[in-house]
Amino acid sequence: MLALARYTLKGPYQASAVVGILAIVAVFFPLFSGSPLLGAMVGMLLTYLSASLVGLIILTQGIQSGIKAIIVAVLGITLVTTVVLEAPGLGISIALAQWLPIIVLAQTFRATSSIALTLVAGVALGFVAVVAQYAFLPELEKDWVEIIMQSVAQLPQQQEYDIAALTENVRLMVHWLILALGASMYLLYASIVLVARWLQARVASSDGYRREFLTLSFGKPASIVAMLLVALSSWLDYDLLTSLAILILAAFLFQGIAVVHAKIAGSKIRPMLTGLFYALLLIFPQIMAVTVLAGVIDNWLIFRKNGNIENSPD
Repeated sequence: MLALARYTLKGPYQASAVVGILAIVAVFFPLFSGSPLLGAMVGMLLTYLSASLVGLIILTQGIQSGIKAIIVAVLGITLVTTVVLEAPGLGISIALAQWLPIIVLAQTFRATSSIALTLVAGVALGFVAVVAQYAFLPELEKDWVEIIMQSVAQLPQQQEYDIAALTENVRLMVHWLILALGASMYLLYASIVLVARWLQARVASSDGYRREFLTLSFGKPASIVAMLLVALSSWLDYDLLTSLAILILAAFLFQGIAVVHAKIAGSKIRPMLTGLFYALLLIFPQIMAVTVLAGVIDNWLIFRKNGNIENSPD
């Protein structure tokens, strides 16, 4: 990945070629892979890598270079999708959905040199997206439930389903997916920009990212806002407020992760502990909740010590 990042930064043609090819393959590999699961996984990985390289280009060479690479990639996707899928609008759709948030967040970091402010800018974008979601797509939850139930109805009737119970379970699952949609997209785009910043530091042989992330803190005012929003959403039981509360808590997940990294920074088995932590974080929602809580209360209790951060390896 580091070698690919270095090649991408050699010039505008290399950047455009790498970003464009990755984006095109990410669109078409799932269609011809023969395995829906494998295709989806590879497509997501290539999309993530393409977006990370766009962020890297903006961080190192500026927003104009990033936009040039995106334009070439969009033209390539549009050409291929027009010929193969007869869907000329797909390239523009991908640009807006995939790269526009990356442009905003990467340029925010380039202007501020602050991970915290960049993540806060991502929360602001998320707030706008969540409000727009509930304003313009009020029937999204109902539509998803109907689509899922139609798919279930097409399954082979080898066993009887309790339709009422199944519908209720599907509705509950979709309800929480919708509530967490904004936070999920925020985590995706924010992590992409963090990977881009990590790549920038690695390419430059700098340890700047390490200290920036290990000292990440949003401060007491932000944590107070988060707790008030959570309390308000619980009291009013209003979906929009709940989605916004989940979104702002997602930001504190990064601070909680920074706390964990700082605490294990001096350990001799740091790689093993890091891998174990991320595995537990992905598998158990309780670990994610505890990490978020650690990120919130760290603004008062200050879990991290400068000695751990200074002595941590690159």
